[in-house]
Amino acid sequence: MPHKLASYFSRRIPIDHGKGCFLYDERGKEYLDCIAGWCVGSVGWGNEEIKKAIIAEAEFGRYVPAFLQFRGWEEFAKLLITISPNPKLARAIRCTSGSEAVEFAIKCARAATGKQDIVSIDGVYHGHTYGAAAVGEACLRKGSGIDPCPSGFLKLPLPHPLRGPSESVVITEFEKLVATKKTIAAFLSEPVWTNAGAIVPSPSFYPTIERICRKNNILFIMDEVATGFGHCGTLFASQLWGVKPDILCLGKAITGGYSTLAATLITQSIYLRTFRMPSYVTFGWVPLDLAAARANVEIIVRDRVWENAKYVGAYFLEKLQKFKDRKNVGDIRGVGLVLGIEIVKNKKNNAPHIVKALFLQNACARRGLLLEVADNTLFMTPSLIFTKELADAAVAILDRVL
Repeated sequence: MPHKLASYFSRRIPIDHGKGCFLYDERGKEYLDCIAGWCVGSVGWGNEEIKKAIIAEAEFGRYVPAFLQFRGWEEFAKLLITISPNPKLARAIRCTSGSEAVEFAIKCARAATGKQDIVSIDGVYHGHTYGAAAVGEACLRKGSGIDPCPSGFLKLPLPHPLRGPSESVVITEFEKLVATKKTIAAFLSEPVWTNAGAIVPSPSFYPTIERICRKNNILFIMDEVATGFGHCGTLFASQLWGVKPDILCLGKAITGGYSTLAATLITQSIYLRTFRMPSYVTFGWVPLDLAAARANVEIIVRDRVWENAKYVGAYFLEKLQKFKDRKNVGDIRGVGLVLGIEIVKNKKNNAPHIVKALFLQNACARRGLLLEVADNTLFMTPSLIFTKELADAAVAILDRVL
């Protein structure tokens, strides 16, 4: 039968159901899920607590439009504000996706400062809407066909551990930008560069960037759509550097994969300066979605599952080091349960080998291991309930494939 879905890049693995850290296709084949929906799954598939929360909310059969009030919105906003990495974050904007959360961050930065330019790191993904694509790398992706990008976005080079400039060079470039451009509203970045290949900045990088922002009245924005809610071994990856974002973008793991929901957290001063900004979201925090997301976040906080991510992630990363001498492996890196094996053509120049990475990804799937490719990096972000035993199973499959 001819396909009707506009699917541009999906792999031919038809998923039927999931349980814990495993997915099962329509033929019943079991896959060890080391991607968890790309930083989405947090407490595992088929979670009974979340299932009960969804069923209980479904009994009400309600939709609440944005021009009315709903107690659940205020309660969930309070929960997010309470656990956020900056005590000054005071308001939560309802969103439907990570891309929309980034869009609101851009809008809030411009409306609050009266300045237009947003500085970000080149080669980092921030979403698919035009603003998010422009602050990220999607607009500039070769052959995308969606140019031109919106204006007002400035890029710093990615300090890549194998091929990019050093962090000191990037910081110097940021200082030069700040000195010459008086129209910079904000600096926006992921704490860990996930789609760029699980690249972890040094302990000094973000504190230095934040100090430059504070000195020059520039807002500091962390996009934690992918890194938030425990995957990096802390509740929020911003806490790894001790930074205090003025705006925080949340999505993906906020729902655990059980609903469609996101959020943008802002300080009270930004809220007061963005009062006239258009913010109507038709499907922002629909009660059924909210019930699932709230149950998921409450489980994460109650069980402190980021501690398991830190412990198991360190074990997993150590076990992966055995592959460092393989001829096509250029680097092995990560933090918590955000891990990457960079595939290169050779170790002399560490040229990226995307075709080989894709081949290895598919070879793993044939052996029952699901991971993804971030450019030329084998990318893994398993659920926060992952175990050492499952890490051993993944390493065993990778050993045969590599």
